[in-house]
Amino acid sequence: MIKRMIVMILALAVVFGGVFGAKYYIGQMIQQKMAERKPPPVAVTTIEASARTWQPRLHAVGSLKATKGVAISPELAGRVTELGFESGQAVSQGELLVALNTETEAAELDRLQARKELAETQLRRQRRLIRQNQTSQAAVDEAAAQVKTLTAQIERERTLIAKKRIRAPFDGVVGIRRVDLGQFVDPGEPLVTLQDLAPLYADFTLPQEDLAQVTEGMSVALTVDTYPGETFTGEITAIDPQVAEDTRNFSVRATVANADGRLRPGMFADVAVQLPAKREVVTLPQTAVTTNPYGESVFIVQAPEGDGPPTVTKRFVTTGDRRGDQVAISEGVEPGETVVTSGQLKLREGARIQVNNEVTPANDAAPTPENR
Repeated sequence: MIKRMIVMILALAVVFGGVFGAKYYIGQMIQQKMAERKPPPVAVTTIEASARTWQPRLHAVGSLKATKGVAISPELAGRVTELGFESGQAVSQGELLVALNTETEAAELDRLQARKELAETQLRRQRRLIRQNQTSQAAVDEAAAQVKTLTAQIERERTLIAKKRIRAPFDGVVGIRRVDLGQFVDPGEPLVTLQDLAPLYADFTLPQEDLAQVTEGMSVALTVDTYPGETFTGEITAIDPQVAEDTRNFSVRATVANADGRLRPGMFADVAVQLPAKREVVTLPQTAVTTNPYGESVFIVQAPEGDGPPTVTKRFVTTGDRRGDQVAISEGVEPGETVVTSGQLKLREGARIQVNNEVTPANDAAPTPENR
């Protein structure tokens, strides 16, 4: 009985061992076939890295300011009797902007002029009498002093009247009117702003290590969000001799012609200082560079082996300046190497690729809004 049981157990062990062995063999064969089976080529776009001549630039964020800009306000209090401008109007130097009530000053001026006429008559009489030895020199001097005093008082009243006729101190464009006809205004109360829009200043700062590279007369290129794709040019006209102790930056001022008045004071601008030296750099579309926690990298296309498709290898790079759609590659890519520009998300080291360059990413150093 025991022998029969042992024989049955051994027979079952042989059967189950054969079944599991067959399954293991089939599994190994499947894994081998899967390993031998290669994924299909990944569709990508490519470009040949090229060397370009770029003029080095120093970048900064600047603020536009008017070369002449003031808030027009009265020196004296008074009631507004005349407005000589409309909001946003261009005005010329000396043009009347606001007139205040001058009735009191005008009446005082008439009174002083009448007194002066009388004083002049008395002075003439005293001078005639002194020639006839009928008066003293002191009387003549007193009469002359009276005329001078009244003359000074008259000039004072005329000055007060002139100060109540507020005129444009220079050519420019007025802002939004802040005063109404008949309104009483106090000294120093803002009435309207006046800005000279041509030219404009572009003020910006640079780090102290760039101080030796910047000189007056250098060209600058400005871009503003208001006019995407457009570049405005100017020239450095002043460099602050002092470096700020808190930031270790120094201030620079450029002058921009702005003949058409499109730029306005208060705008922010991206400023690029054009350095004189030029250099050769390898450029790629910015889409070719992939950024990850380990750095920036690109995929370089490798020549195919035999009749197979080309493959790629991953290479870390060092990037430099960026202009438009392009980025300069300082290290990692040589001119003439073919680089993947799109489709990188599906790639890995050694992956096979299929190149389709019918539609390629933008690659323009100075794109226009139509090309974006």
